[in-house]
Amino acid sequence: MGNHPLLVIPLFRRWPRSVARDLTYTFIWNCLFALAFTLMGLLFDSRAGFFQMFWPNMVFAQVIGYLIHMAFVAGARVLPDINRRGPALRTAYYAGVPLLCVLAGMWIASEIIGGGNMRHWIMQPRNVTVMSGVSLLISCVMLMIYIPRERAARAEAAMALETARVAAAERETTLAQMKLLEAQVEPHFLYNTLAHVDSLIESDSRAARSMLERLIALLRATATAATDTATLSRQLEWTRTYLELLQLRMGARLTWTIDVDAEARDTIVPPAILQPLVENAVKHGLEPRLAGGAITISAHRAGASIELCVADTGGGFRATRAAADSTGIGLANLRARLFTLYGERAQMTIADNTPSGARVALSLPIG
Repeated sequence: MGNHPLLVIPLFRRWPRSVARDLTYTFIWNCLFALAFTLMGLLFDSRAGFFQMFWPNMVFAQVIGYLIHMAFVAGARVLPDINRRGPALRTAYYAGVPLLCVLAGMWIASEIIGGGNMRHWIMQPRNVTVMSGVSLLISCVMLMIYIPRERAARAEAAMALETARVAAAERETTLAQMKLLEAQVEPHFLYNTLAHVDSLIESDSRAARSMLERLIALLRATATAATDTATLSRQLEWTRTYLELLQLRMGARLTWTIDVDAEARDTIVPPAILQPLVENAVKHGLEPRLAGGAITISAHRAGASIELCVADTGGGFRATRAAADSTGIGLANLRARLFTLYGERAQMTIADNTPSGARVALSLPIG
């Protein structure tokens, strides 16, 4: 009964499937048959009253309709795979079951209405032949309705499966891209760091050595980014090393703090979530300013989500948009990747920070 005839009408698809719903739909369906046969009867015998003809048609329709209903419910248990059988067997099933139920229903309904005399009249060979023909005709019409619906349903299911496959492939591609992004070090940053090390070798060898150690640690972290589990804790290690290396270059112009809850550190997050936000804050927010500024990284779990935030005290987004080297592609790409992975469940909020700078907040579903 998963494909009740009334489900052809969109109005009847609104209610969830249940035994009570199917029984109610069958009652409505039977009433429609009784009404149709009554109207056809009035065309041939206009002297008969409507209710005088409708009552027996109603009894016959309800008895036959519920017999067919129960027969198909029982058939679904006995032959659960009937819809996967050959067309000949399925045609015989969907035509034979209603035919047998019509004959049995005519017998039972005639006993309810008129007893032996009506049963004798109903079961005459001529009348049985007419009823059987009408039953087969209705079955053929129903099959003509259901076969295209079944084909359309199969096509929709195939389309949904293909859509899911493409979406899964897109997610895998996005994760691979983010892994690759995490495993990269911006050449501009690398060249500047090496140049700074070169300038310190003679004047301050200890500082040069410290910077090289931080750079090696950063490169080691990026080299393992493509294989490590993308926990927030691992990304924080990369971020901390990156900021320590920057602080050796920028000195007092850069200060930073990391405020992350203990339970949030082991949360699995997509790779390269913090990296573009921190790099963006340094490159476009702090480095252009002579006074530098501060970066604050925070994270905490909120129910079924994890909230990440990177804020800086740089020039803010207005100054960033005005800069010639700022295109906004990094944040736009991150937003697109998060949408591919999570859809509407992920949110990115970009706003001005107080008292100055920019603030980017992410809300990601856990798992």
